[in-house]
Amino acid sequence: MIIFQCPTAVTEYLEDKKIVVLTQNGKNTGANLKESLNKGVEALIQHKAVKWLSDNRNMGTHTAEDVDWVNNDWTPRAIKAGWKKWALVQPLSALSAMSEKNLVDFFASNGIEVKIFETPEEGYKWLESV
Repeated sequence: MIIFQCPTAVTEYLEDKKIVVLTQNGKNTGANLKESLNKGVEALIQHKAVKWLSDNRNMGTHTAEDVDWVNNDWTPRAIKAGWKKWALVQPLSALSAMSEKNLVDFFASNGIEVKIFETPEEGYKWLESV
């Protein structure tokens, strides 16, 4: 079920798998980034879910302001909402993938088990096994 959609992102909740899915396309920043992530947190809370899949294959880079908001505002709320497992599908862009690596390290240090995949199918398979 789609819970948020804009030109640069789609946030879904897969009821049968209890997984929040965020697919980012292009430069998902500012209000669109915040809304796409906040709707995911709401789904974690509402459905008592702990799993998240990010399909970032076509994602652009985030601004420093967005990274700060994700790290200091959104992440603590997502963890409090129960988030535990993150399947991360790597961006195709080398620059985006490098910034993604810093985020992965940050999340892992905050108790989120993060696994990196090349395809969403691989990520779903792992999430369904944990």
